[in-house]
Amino acid sequence: MLASLRYYGDPILRKICKPITVITNEIRQLIQSMIAIMDKHDGVGLAAPQLGHDIRLFVLRNYVDLENDKWKLSEPRVYINPKLSFPRKNQVKEEEGCLSIPKLFYKVTRPDFVVVKALDLSGNPFTEKIDGYNARVRMHENDHLNGVLFIDHLDAKTRKEIKPLLREIKKKYQSI
Repeated sequence: MLASLRYYGDPILRKICKPITVITNEIRQLIQSMIAIMDKHDGVGLAAPQLGHDIRLFVLRNYVDLENDKWKLSEPRVYINPKLSFPRKNQVKEEEGCLSIPKLFYKVTRPDFVVVKALDLSGNPFTEKIDGYNARVRMHENDHLNGVLFIDHLDAKTRKEIKPLLREIKKKYQSI
C-alpha cells in the first residue's frame, strides 16, 4: 500500500476517525507503511490520518532509558482503537513537534501519566500504564484520531503568532 505523509491544511487531519472492526491485510500493510514512513522521517509516532486514513490506529516507538543519560527507541508498537484515561492530575509542559507540521516545535501541557487500552496487531486487547514522555507520545498520536493537532493545545497568543508559519506550511505542501 503506497502512502504519503499528509501535512497541515489537509482536511483529513481534522477528522474524527472511525473504529477498526476487522484487522485486514490492508490494515497490516498500512501499519508497515506507517512504521516505514515514521522511521524515514525520524518520527517517534504516527497516526493513520497522517497517511490519509480516517481509522483509529497509531504506531510508535517508546523511549527506553539507558545508563549515562543515553536512550534508544524500542521496537514499534501498534495501537488499534485506543482508549486513553488520565487518572493523575499532574500536568507537565514539554516541547512537541509533528511530522504533519514540519519544523515547528512548541511546549504543550499534558498529563504526565496515561492508561491506554487498545488492540494489538493480532486483535488482542492490552492495557498499559505509561508516564513521562512516552505518555505524551500516546496522547499526541491519540489526538490525531480525534482531529486534534498539538498546536491546538497552545495558548491563543502563540497560535496567533504561528499563523504565518502555518500558512507557509499549507502553501508549501498543498502542491505535493
